[in-house]
Amino acid sequence: MNRTGADAAHARLIEDNLVLTCDAGQLYRDGGFAGEAALLDRLRGRVSPLTRVLGEVFPGFPAHDPAPPRLFGGSAAFREKQGAALAAPRPAGPPSLLCETRDVRLAGNALFHVADGRPQVLFETYRPQERHVVPGPGPDFLQVDETVAAPGPVFLVNSAGSFNYGHWLIDDLPRLHALDGLRAHRPGEPITVALVSYFPHIDAARRTSIELLLGVGHGVSIRFLDRSKSYHFARLHHATPCSLPSTGKSPHALRFLTRQVRARTRLPRALFGIRQLTGRGRRLFADRHPGRGRGLANREAVLAVLRGLGFEVFDPELTSVRQQAVRFSGAEIVVGIAGAGMANTVFCRPGTPVIHLVPEGWEDPFYGEIATACGQGYAAVFGPRIPSEGPEYLWDFAIDPEPLREALATAGLR
Repeated sequence: MNRTGADAAHARLIEDNLVLTCDAGQLYRDGGFAGEAALLDRLRGRVSPLTRVLGEVFPGFPAHDPAPPRLFGGSAAFREKQGAALAAPRPAGPPSLLCETRDVRLAGNALFHVADGRPQVLFETYRPQERHVVPGPGPDFLQVDETVAAPGPVFLVNSAGSFNYGHWLIDDLPRLHALDGLRAHRPGEPITVALVSYFPHIDAARRTSIELLLGVGHGVSIRFLDRSKSYHFARLHHATPCSLPSTGKSPHALRFLTRQVRARTRLPRALFGIRQLTGRGRRLFADRHPGRGRGLANREAVLAVLRGLGFEVFDPELTSVRQQAVRFSGAEIVVGIAGAGMANTVFCRPGTPVIHLVPEGWEDPFYGEIATACGQGYAAVFGPRIPSEGPEYLWDFAIDPEPLREALATAGLR
């Protein structure tokens, strides 16, 4: 069998042996399955026999109709297409559940058992829309590089987007709320939070954000796992996703996140509030480091418009996680380049105008979903990409100052 045939056979082996983390009636009673109805019907009788649900982390959220977005610039055809996509009805989302699974393995960022020599992958860690970045266990799935031992329970936080700070902040970090339930089941025991390692800068940001969320004296140790290795856990705790791929973010999870972070940043927010009495820092331009790609080709022209209206330039990547939360929570309006830093708009107060500067052709609804879940309107100004070497999604782009002024005027600034 050639390589292509072997890969196809392995993919079929994984698909034929998928299991739900828990009973479909408990997880998908009100909807929220990230797949076709036929697939759910096929999986209803295939549930992990080694997983038990310990409690609910966040309740599910209902189907909803997002507010119509306010879109400017770019071509009329793209605005129309994006407007329809961003305003389309969204399905209900499932609850996030705290689970305990015995004799489980982690490989390719997915959890699985081995039964009768076959991998039984937990569907919730291997959803169809995310498999382009979640490879799952490979043909050598029987191999184990390390059995993880810890003095107390191990809680794994992972998802398809953990390598990106924005997705980590929105999709992963809130699930640490599960530690409250875990402590109730295992009182007095030290907890290890396990994360799949990616790059030094994102790993450092994730560690810092955990420490910020949990506060001083949280009694939790953090361990990073090598993403190229396979791990075995005699007993592992984990939480099912609190968001749907591309179609919904849990308002319950994001409220928990903002409430916790605001509680941990009272003093710096108060100090920054004193600075704002002078009028400084209220209007925020979230910049993006040029070395990261997707920069503004006409940056100076855009900055001339914004500085004329009192905006301050702020690059989230150059500041601490704490300071990012402080600056966004204190802003009266935010304009920013599409990218992970704009996930910090989760900390903006409800009703804060937020304007995203977006390359035409960018169709990621991630930031629109954040706006919907946080009670913010979604506004974007589109501009053409500038072809160059490298992936298209990182090409620089230009923003016409006139549509930007129109967007700002719509937000109340002239």
